[in-house]
Amino acid sequence: MHTPSDADLVRAIQAGEIPAFEVLVKRYQRGLFAFVHRILENEDDAYEVVQDTFFQIYKTIERVDVERKFSTYAFEIAKNTALSVLRKRKRTVSLEMAEDIEDDESLLERVSRADDAVSIRRTIEQLPEKYKSVITLYYFDDVSYEEISRILRLPVNTVRTHLKRAKSILKKELSHES
Repeated sequence: MHTPSDADLVRAIQAGEIPAFEVLVKRYQRGLFAFVHRILENEDDAYEVVQDTFFQIYKTIERVDVERKFSTYAFEIAKNTALSVLRKRKRTVSLEMAEDIEDDESLLERVSRADDAVSIRRTIEQLPEKYKSVITLYYFDDVSYEEISRILRLPVNTVRTHLKRAKSILKKELSHES
């Protein structure tokens, strides 16, 4: 059986086929929840944001451009909604600067080791929001620089810089724990 693409589902929803929306929800709810939960660090708020995200998507489905990736659109709405929740909490994020690190492989090797996973996750949660979002999207959600750029509305070079700084902070913090 043929699995419809996101564009096919959006076209079907735009044509009034409501069951196609259920398919989109099932396809994206887990990923959106994981993404939002990492931003908000609160399960109840994350569920609410995901529901609001799907509500916004449904309300604006007529304006969705099927020529563009639906995932970018969905994650962008989720990010904006989650950031609104953070603003309501009046949570502030301090900016940190860090030195460069040599390569991705050393970080990826550590992530792959199970005994370091909890420590790495805890350290990632401590990162400033702008770095946490980029490193989470890149390493855990397997999103490209270009997609991260669109989701977070940042230039690609800023995404690279944030990722580099996040890795530097992680490397520094994790070396202190060792």
